[in-house]
Amino acid sequence: MQILSKYLRKRVINLSYGLISIFIPLLVILLAAFTKRIISSLIIGILTGGILLGKGNIINGTILAVEHLVKSSANEESLYIIMFLFVFGALGEIMKVSGGIKGFSKIADKYVKTEKGALGTIWLVSIFTFIDCCFHVISTGTIGKALINKVNGNKYKLAHVLNVTSCLLIVLIPFGTTYVGYIVGVVASSLNKVGIKESAYSIFIKSIPFNFYAIVMILISIGVIIFNFGFTKDNYNEDKNRRKENVEHGHEAHEQCEFEEKVAPRPLNLILPLILLITSTFFFFWYTGKGKGAGFFSAIMNAEFEKSILISGALTIVLTSVFYVLQKIPMSEIESHFLSGGNEMIPPIIVLILSWGLSSIVKDLGFVDFITNVVGNNIPAFLIPAVIFLIGCASSYFMGSAWGTWALIMPIALPLAVSTNSSIPLIVGAVLAGGSLGDNASPLGETAILSATISDIPIIEHVKSQLPLSIIAIGISTILFIIAAVII
Repeated sequence: MQILSKYLRKRVINLSYGLISIFIPLLVILLAAFTKRIISSLIIGILTGGILLGKGNIINGTILAVEHLVKSSANEESLYIIMFLFVFGALGEIMKVSGGIKGFSKIADKYVKTEKGALGTIWLVSIFTFIDCCFHVISTGTIGKALINKVNGNKYKLAHVLNVTSCLLIVLIPFGTTYVGYIVGVVASSLNKVGIKESAYSIFIKSIPFNFYAIVMILISIGVIIFNFGFTKDNYNEDKNRRKENVEHGHEAHEQCEFEEKVAPRPLNLILPLILLITSTFFFFWYTGKGKGAGFFSAIMNAEFEKSILISGALTIVLTSVFYVLQKIPMSEIESHFLSGGNEMIPPIIVLILSWGLSSIVKDLGFVDFITNVVGNNIPAFLIPAVIFLIGCASSYFMGSAWGTWALIMPIALPLAVSTNSSIPLIVGAVLAGGSLGDNASPLGETAILSATISDIPIIEHVKSQLPLSIIAIGISTILFIIAAVII
């Protein structure tokens, strides 16, 4: 009887800690939704979790919180990801002063005669500007707005295409972007917590076909260009729109990413660095994986991804800087933009580090066991991907952050996937799809703000024009997630 009593008491304690482990990430999500401050919300969650681990002792809890932060980020894989994000932010900023964007715009101006041609050019330019969503919106927006004005086109369509070709297109590209390193970091952290040894990068690759929201919105965007789907002829007064936009907070975000090109138009200054980045990335994928797999593609799937991406980014920066210096672009300008570009990546780097710490604390509170034994058994397996997607949509819309949503939802989603034997790539795809809504359709999303600002339309009006298309995409995606869960 005494043994049974001890067992039941232990079960009650484990259950209560399990409930607490659910409470911590939910607390962070709610705080982030109401305060719009993801970093502050993560810090509160980490401190709260640390204090709970310290059994209510604030000093010990604070020490435990810091220890979890250090332990979860002070390893080789984490440092590669942190350095990769800084380097890619720096590279994007360096390319802004080279004259490449201005040169590409002048080439396009010779051939574009219609609205469809102007909007199609944005897709074409995306081949060279996919490195980062902010860099893409600013660079392609500069070209697209000039072309839309030339053909007297619809600026709401311009904002829509800019928006979709940034966050939603870039999240589907598995190499050479700032998104790759961040996503791999979030997935790797969550995989470690549930004891899955498979490569985070390979799971990301497998999840891409399941990012239904991004795929559906891209198809809708193509329909917008070709068939005018979802838009009517712009009947807004542009001067009124511009005055309204001036009072919106979008200009503040625009000014943070604003740049001016200081040399003559030179399209090769944009094209060559990106070609170098892509080819060197694949080369180092192959080089670091060639001893682990037979054949090119097998070597790539076994590569040391974080190391390869960092090396290719660093190599591209060095060679690009030499290329620019030979064109008499001052080294002081390159150094200045290197630092400012890297500094622009500090917020997402901090979010990633804090999410690692939060995941570590939540694991020690018994989150994985609780999810496995209690929650996972009460949700029909075929509904789990759709539910995760819809939770991600709600979280990202209220926070306006894809990256913040991924960091918060992934540690919850993967234990659910394991406990219900759901497809890991499908669940990762659901998390990425739900988070993508925030950047795309939220009035707080950086991509939505920048797309509206560059296009000279009010942010709220842009979001209103996006929302019906986003709702259609959410509905289609939810159905696809249910079907995929049944089939796989």
